[in-house]
Amino acid sequence: MSRHLSLILLLMFAVGLAGQLQAQAQTPDDGEEKRLQVPEELLRRAQPGNLNDAHQLMNLRRRMVELDRLLSLGSLAAAETLLMDLEQHSALQRELVTRRIKLAQLQGKYDKAVDLGREALVEQSRNPGLWRELGISLLAVGDLDSARVAIDRFLEFNPNQRSASIVGMDLYLNSGHPALAVGLIDSMRLVLGEQRFLGRQRAVGLLGLERQEEAAAEISAELRYNPYNYSLVRTELLEGPYRPEDHKKFLAELIKRAGQPQAKGGEALLVANLLVADGRVPEALELIEPLYAQSNLVLVLMQNCLTLTRELKLLADPQQVEASVEYLLAVLERLTGADGGDLVMRRRAADYLADACEAALELDVLGADPEASVERFSELLNKVRQVNPGSERLYSSRIKLAVYTREHLHDPARAARQLEGMLMNLDLPTAGLALVRLTLGESYLAAGDTARGRVVLTRLGRDPQFRQAGGHAHYHLARLDLAEGHFATARDRFAVIALDNPGAAYANDALDLGLIIAEEMDNPTGGPDILALYAPAVYFDLTSQPDKKVGALENFVDVAGLRLDHEEPQHLYEKALYELANVYADNGRTDEALDLLKRVVLEHPDGRYPGRALQMQGDLLADGGRGTAARGAWEQLLAQYPDYLFIDDVRDNLRALPN
Repeated sequence: MSRHLSLILLLMFAVGLAGQLQAQAQTPDDGEEKRLQVPEELLRRAQPGNLNDAHQLMNLRRRMVELDRLLSLGSLAAAETLLMDLEQHSALQRELVTRRIKLAQLQGKYDKAVDLGREALVEQSRNPGLWRELGISLLAVGDLDSARVAIDRFLEFNPNQRSASIVGMDLYLNSGHPALAVGLIDSMRLVLGEQRFLGRQRAVGLLGLERQEEAAAEISAELRYNPYNYSLVRTELLEGPYRPEDHKKFLAELIKRAGQPQAKGGEALLVANLLVADGRVPEALELIEPLYAQSNLVLVLMQNCLTLTRELKLLADPQQVEASVEYLLAVLERLTGADGGDLVMRRRAADYLADACEAALELDVLGADPEASVERFSELLNKVRQVNPGSERLYSSRIKLAVYTREHLHDPARAARQLEGMLMNLDLPTAGLALVRLTLGESYLAAGDTARGRVVLTRLGRDPQFRQAGGHAHYHLARLDLAEGHFATARDRFAVIALDNPGAAYANDALDLGLIIAEEMDNPTGGPDILALYAPAVYFDLTSQPDKKVGALENFVDVAGLRLDHEEPQHLYEKALYELANVYADNGRTDEALDLLKRVVLEHPDGRYPGRALQMQGDLLADGGRGTAARGAWEQLLAQYPDYLFIDDVRDNLRALPN
């Protein structure tokens, strides 16, 4: 009995143990189960179609970025459409509030922006961004007291009071309330314990309040604390309220302080810039005289000259441009000279001097006596060559000087001599060699020496090293062939250069001329006789004889107009009408030019020039203040020639016209 009981117990133990092992193999423990279980919230978010779906969220964020970009670019209609679409998503309402306000501000609907801001602040009363936008809108509608409260709240709730005060100061200054800006700066100086906080901005505010002596004292203190800050101060003044004719007390006070023993170089340099802006160059040069003896300030002076050179093309006042050029040439010539410091500094100054000469030549700022100015520029560039013969600006400046001599002084022979001297210079960079040779060939042609011009241009065109310049040389040679009656050669050369470099500036003209010559040689009423009648106009253009070119074109229009069959396309005659219109426009004969342009459109509606004629017609009318007539010409162009190459420019011109 005991034996059977023992066997039964043993079997039960074995069965129980196997069941336990099987259960353990099939069921993980509690920790493992919790680790592998997917949270119910995550499953809910991953459901398709839910707002929190990852892909949908990414798409919404991308569209929010697109909305911000549209607002920054001023595309208000597209931004408003996208904003209305995004407003359908309730989860974005909080983020879209500031965008709605910004859109209303950009649209000029500041009352609406005020209402939107106040509604949003009911739920987000501690949002500094909303208080800032409300302050901007209130300043725009003229509610100054409420704007001050809003900006105070913006400062209160912003965690960074320093940056917030800078933003608030900018809002006050940009909205034309310098007194509030100065008051805010004064209060923040007490809060932060910094007596120099926003010194240049406070000076601008004081100048706007006509407290000129105080503004000068503030600037003097700022530059004595940080003399290298003169560039920022200069920008703040010249782009801000400073006006030389109205702020003479301010300038006089600055001059007095700049001459004090404790003054730093930044003060003198700033005052010199202000004097130049007022056209007082000798006083400016006298003021910066002590700076030449200090090597650290010489570098600052050179950097200032570079800044002035870059700004020349942005200045609208011709007197200020001339004064800036005179100042630049005097300072940089002094720094390039033997007493201008070490050789490295002199070389840099020489490079800047060549750059200033090039800018002056491009802007045609050579003073009342261009002949004397050309001599002076030539001497300055010779000094540059002695100090820094490897300067790339040196050779580009000398080429521009030769072009100026040829075009403005009408002395191509002298220009050719200048360029011949450059070819003898062993320091001439290889890249500049091609341009010198091309300009030399053009100068020979302009001087009427077509034989030497042909030789120089032919050699340049055969040089495989200068493919781009060589293409331009072949273009001139093709025109010379046409002018000298070699019509078949001109036709073939035009075709080759147009196909060889279709992206070049001359490619379209070359293709046009090549087609016209080919068509004219097969024209029953045209042929070589008509081309010979047109050839003198090309010759006088190549040889820089504008008066004779006008006569040649007028003669062609009169004679060819009687001999040609106008029932057939006459592309050469059409081109001559358009060219003559351009010449008349350049000479101020606007009414005659308009008459010829109308003839091009009426007589050659299917030709190659009516689109250009309508565009030019609109340009001339718009420049003459006849906006309605200009609109009519451009709208006719859009309607009749929608495939015109420059149709986008025409649309831009139409949009720019006042309604």
